[in-house]
Amino acid sequence: MKRKLINSFLILTSSTLITKVFSLFNRMLLSRLLDENGMALYILVIPTLSLCITLAQFSIPSAVFRLISHPKYNNKKVIISALCICLATCLLIMGGLLFFSKIIALYFLKQSDAYLPLLCILPFIPLVGISGIIKNYYLGREDVWNLSLAQLFEEVSRILFTYIVIQQFHYLPMTYLVSIAILAMSIGELTSILFLMLRLKRKINWHYHPISYFQKHFIFKDMMNIALPLTGSRLLHVCYNFLEPILLVSILTKLYIGESQIHLQYAIINGYVISLLVTPTFFNNVVLRLLIPILNKDIAYNRLEALKKHVFYSLVICFFISLPFTLIFYFYGDVCLQIMYNTTKGYRCLQYMCIPFTIFYLQTPLSATLQAFNKNKEMFMMSTFEVIIELICLIILIPRFHVESVAIVMLIGLFSTLMFSTYFVYQLVYRRKKSL
Repeated sequence: MKRKLINSFLILTSSTLITKVFSLFNRMLLSRLLDENGMALYILVIPTLSLCITLAQFSIPSAVFRLISHPKYNNKKVIISALCICLATCLLIMGGLLFFSKIIALYFLKQSDAYLPLLCILPFIPLVGISGIIKNYYLGREDVWNLSLAQLFEEVSRILFTYIVIQQFHYLPMTYLVSIAILAMSIGELTSILFLMLRLKRKINWHYHPISYFQKHFIFKDMMNIALPLTGSRLLHVCYNFLEPILLVSILTKLYIGESQIHLQYAIINGYVISLLVTPTFFNNVVLRLLIPILNKDIAYNRLEALKKHVFYSLVICFFISLPFTLIFYFYGDVCLQIMYNTTKGYRCLQYMCIPFTIFYLQTPLSATLQAFNKNKEMFMMSTFEVIIELICLIILIPRFHVESVAIVMLIGLFSTLMFSTYFVYQLVYRRKKSL
């Protein structure tokens, strides 16, 4: 059992690490191909992209993973239902983005150069929806090998497209170069879709009557029962991330601070400092995926002492995972920023944030425990409180701390979520007497 767990940890960590390295290399490449204004524009567009993807996917890929891994459901029904729902939401969001992209660029982001990059998100929306469904199908079938290869090819194709095309058209205005970087995401998703489709062992039969076929294979209720609660929590955070740069620009421009200066400082805090801090947190996903099945068994077999032990040990492990990265960022943060983004701007902010950011690592085993107990309502409530607290604090702190308020508010949100999670886990695990 222990050997199997260690092997699973090593396999998952290795595959995730390789993918993460290529993703980091892509970010490093962009920081060298684009100047500071280009990176600021790129980072300014990303929250809108995240909002569109969250709305378009509607957590359908996560529902596919849950249903495919359950023996009760037929794989064909799950995939057909997921594709129908996801394509409908994707078309709706694409239409909305096409209509509102100019308004978002001019009146919300207050950056006219953002209009073309926002339009370049359009092909990415359906591709990432289809890709998410196929990837979660493979994940539900426990085919991690093909999934890891697909993610590797996705990152490689994205890097090659970015480098070749931007180098070829380097003389174009910066808004076009940023648009090329956005289009590279679509190329990566398309590559992974083609690879995974080629690796499918079953042949697809296209000869059927459309109406009767979809009536027979469409499962809407079960898909929505999983997707709706997940979408609610994700949407809250994505909406906050979407509003964050808009609030910054709206409030700070009234204080007579230039828009270009705001965009540049926001890129340093959000694009350099916070991106560097969250880089090693892929270990959290590995711990989460390994811990939930263990906690599920402890709860199913009423093993209260084993549950307490696993929660405690996972907290200790996550703390020790965070420790070396905290020390590296504190003492050698300027070197890390120079290697990653070819600049040392934001080093002082990185030093201030890296120690309290340990909270983020400790949150992983607490979230795994709440998921194992199926406390979706409590997790949604925590997300709601976190976003409300962050929004209020951001509005209050912007006039005093300007763009640095983004970093302060992030830490406040992490701390509040940790307090809520600790309370619920303590009540569920350590205050419980005997039965689970």
